[in-house]
Amino acid sequence: MKLLKHAFPLMLFTLIGCSGNSDIDLKNQTAESLYTNGRQQLSNGNYSDAAEIFSKVEDLFPYSSKASVSQILAAYCHFLNSNYLDATRELDIFMRYHSSHPLMPYAMYLRSMCIYMQVSSVGRDPRIAQDAKQAFIELMNRYPNSIYFEDCKRKVFILDCILAAHEMDIGRFYQKRSNSLSAIGRYNIVISKFRYTNQVPEACYRTIECCLAEGLKQEALDFYSILKNNYSDNVWKKKADSLMAINKDFKNK
Repeated sequence: MKLLKHAFPLMLFTLIGCSGNSDIDLKNQTAESLYTNGRQQLSNGNYSDAAEIFSKVEDLFPYSSKASVSQILAAYCHFLNSNYLDATRELDIFMRYHSSHPLMPYAMYLRSMCIYMQVSSVGRDPRIAQDAKQAFIELMNRYPNSIYFEDCKRKVFILDCILAAHEMDIGRFYQKRSNSLSAIGRYNIVISKFRYTNQVPEACYRTIECCLAEGLKQEALDFYSILKNNYSDNVWKKKADSLMAINKDFKNK
């Protein structure tokens, strides 16, 4: 995290040693020595202290060759310490002022990961998953040849599965309350937007249930055909077989 120079000017002259035993006299430090110290603390697993030292490099020696790298490393230390907001803040500043830097792909990837790591804590709120997906897609579009492309692709698929599951939850909620048309709308989002996820077969089956409840026979047949043609061995196709069989209007079709 960056220190506020103007609010705390005296902090510019001392840096608490990572061992907690003594202060480092910044008058005798260079960008290189601070950077080396930060790397050592990072190697020792002292992420909070390392982040503070790397931030000092960027604060005190903004025009040195170590400044931009130190900013990335400060963000990385925050990330390792699960301080995703601090990491994102550092990365946003780096990305704003170093758009053509060789580390830009890594900065974008690390920022995307900061959002991704928060997805599991959002419960039913899909916004963080959507933000993470958009961040990975932006990186893929901007740097299609980066070493992070394949992992971004995998992460986008995982996020699609999470978002599809969210839509399924809402669809089931509506369906249990006999709001079939609203449920169909949610299931169709899964089928159309998340067609490569494992939620699609159930979405088709649930749509058939809703269509039958609303007397939409042709629509039910259409979604049954999707199951037959694309998911012939899936458990939801077998459930659909049984469902169609007990509806006399569909026998022998």
